[in-house]
Amino acid sequence: MLPKRDRLREIFNRLADANSASTFDEAYRLLCSTIEQVEDEHSGLPNEPARWKELERLFPPGIDRMSSVEGTDVKRFDSLGHVTYIAPNGAIEIRAKRSIAGQIVVHCSKPGSDGRGLSEVCPQLTDKNL
Repeated sequence: MLPKRDRLREIFNRLADANSASTFDEAYRLLCSTIEQVEDEHSGLPNEPARWKELERLFPPGIDRMSSVEGTDVKRFDSLGHVTYIAPNGAIEIRAKRSIAGQIVVHCSKPGSDGRGLSEVCPQLTDKNL
């Protein structure tokens, strides 16, 4: 079993190495399958989302946690320590909820298959969206 921080790092690395998505749906599936694969391999914990509060397992963000970034087609998923953004072109960005010295902490930034990342798709996304 790997500690949670190491599993998160593995998730970010696998996302970076994966083929880019071209749509929101592809990106969401990539994110979910990557998290589940890493957790199945390295957490030693059951895949029981209903028990998320008691298990130390990481779970993909649920659609019920999705909101829209105002004035854009970008979707935002809030979890305990991270905010995940997925753009319509398949770009994914995972940020820490807390900034460090006022700076956004980006853990993973994956462009969509068109080569554009979140900042190109949604330049208005700033610190206020943390």
